[in-house]
Amino acid sequence: MSSNWLCLSLMSLGLSGCDTGPHTRLLFALNPSFLQGDSLSVPASGVRAMTDPVTLPDLTSDDGLRFQLAGAGVTVKDIRLELGGGLRCEDVSEELQEGTGCVSSEDGPDTVTLAGPFSFFLPDGEPSEGWKEPRIPTGKYRRVDFVLGEGGLRAYPRLQQGSIDLAMNLTLPEGTALGFEVPYPLTVAEGGSLRVTFRQATWLKGLPLRACFQSGDLPRTDSELLLDAASGECQGAGDRVREALRTQVGLSALPF
Repeated sequence: MSSNWLCLSLMSLGLSGCDTGPHTRLLFALNPSFLQGDSLSVPASGVRAMTDPVTLPDLTSDDGLRFQLAGAGVTVKDIRLELGGGLRCEDVSEELQEGTGCVSSEDGPDTVTLAGPFSFFLPDGEPSEGWKEPRIPTGKYRRVDFVLGEGGLRAYPRLQQGSIDLAMNLTLPEGTALGFEVPYPLTVAEGGSLRVTFRQATWLKGLPLRACFQSGDLPRTDSELLLDAASGECQGAGDRVREALRTQVGLSALPF
């Protein structure tokens, strides 16, 4: 009888007390400095960053207009993790947590599935308050697919200059399907994590927002900048930002 089976049996009876040891996690986060370039090496400062108070990154347009990120979050569901390195469902079956499954394929890779939904505070990659943390088997992974749940992906940069205080909402809607892969399997060890990281430094890339703001090509209300109404050099800014939100994503394995 496996320890996982025993723990699940106790949980079904409303009992607790199983010590399952270090958990292997799936997390969604912004791309912090120690992950720049999708490096899989983690300096000691990277470990400290996970316990220090979170400092939200600034976002900067191509011509230097700086926004302070006031918050960012994502809700995900219908997650599918493609196993790599020849692993099959039978290799990970004993580590599957409640609500997690594995789908076998005769002519392709097997896939670990998590129904969700799960919600994350993106600046530190931790589950939102009151939400469950997704746990996955140790193993090798090379692709992740998921769908945005209620609330989608949302980020809230603010432009604050003197008396100016304007919000800018960057969003992807519920139901958006996303998928990302790496050219070689990532090994996720016990106690480690597989991380989907959104590259926030790319979100405003290619947009001269300072010039458009000064010329009036980036319209605003009393409280908000309107990317979708931008004209001139910034025409289509809303679509360009949404494309970056949707595509500029990395997949990394870390030992914590």
